[in-house]
Amino acid sequence: MALRIRACVKTHPGLRRTNNEDSGFIGRRLFLVADGMGGHDFGEVASAIVARTVAYLDDHGTSFGPEGDICGAVEFADQRLARAISNNPTLAGMGTTLTAMLIHEDLIALTNVGDSRAYVLEGKELIQLTHDDTYVQMLADKGWLDPKLIPQHPQRSVLLRVLRGGDDGGTAEVTLREAVPGDRYLLCSDGLSDYVTPEAIQKALGSSRNAGKVIDRLIALAIKAGAPDNVTCVVGDVVDDDVEPTGDGEFVGSAQELGEGALEAAEQKVADAKAQGLLKSA
Repeated sequence: MALRIRACVKTHPGLRRTNNEDSGFIGRRLFLVADGMGGHDFGEVASAIVARTVAYLDDHGTSFGPEGDICGAVEFADQRLARAISNNPTLAGMGTTLTAMLIHEDLIALTNVGDSRAYVLEGKELIQLTHDDTYVQMLADKGWLDPKLIPQHPQRSVLLRVLRGGDDGGTAEVTLREAVPGDRYLLCSDGLSDYVTPEAIQKALGSSRNAGKVIDRLIALAIKAGAPDNVTCVVGDVVDDDVEPTGDGEFVGSAQELGEGALEAAEQKVADAKAQGLLKSA
């Protein structure tokens, strides 16, 4: 018998966005959500590059173990963003959050940069596993803001750390957790967590054994709340069985739409914008 995570991933553009800057991925042992932002609407490029880069971990492990593997993958993804911006300065300003977890034997390595979150449902208890890298969370940590005021704060989406081709990829922190059969994990972009209460998330996670149906309910809750942002969710259950996962993994959002050609799509978008006079030619 072997521990693994049986997961589902879905995304929705929301009700006010014309494009989806989120990316999601589920594989045999890697699971992630990335929420792109900034820089002439190139957020979808950033999240696609990072998701596609980190996803190589699904098939490739090293002797450094899951903690070292996921740290190295995040740093490499940030370096790829840096090279993309260096080759095309118009992309400067784009960035993405990343929340990812990697299961190896009986361990789960979890990392996050930004405000995409990870939760675990242990029995009936919902536990937030990640810490938002936001300005208002920093104020709350220092005791300068009541945490209850964070959801209504006008600067709640101001990020202090994000993957943007700088140094944040090299400082990603990793938490190791024991993989326990029966635990249910949720990775989500802030299009869910900013607009749906923890109590509602907890209730939805416990509403069905089918992960796909659970995600449908979570997205429906975000839509009921107005869904002003893209919404992406991964729901995965730790199981102990002999069923070997198959397939090459599944991408959703911009990582699926742009595929491996994210940079080419960005270059074409830059050229089109310059032709329309929306950007100055270099």
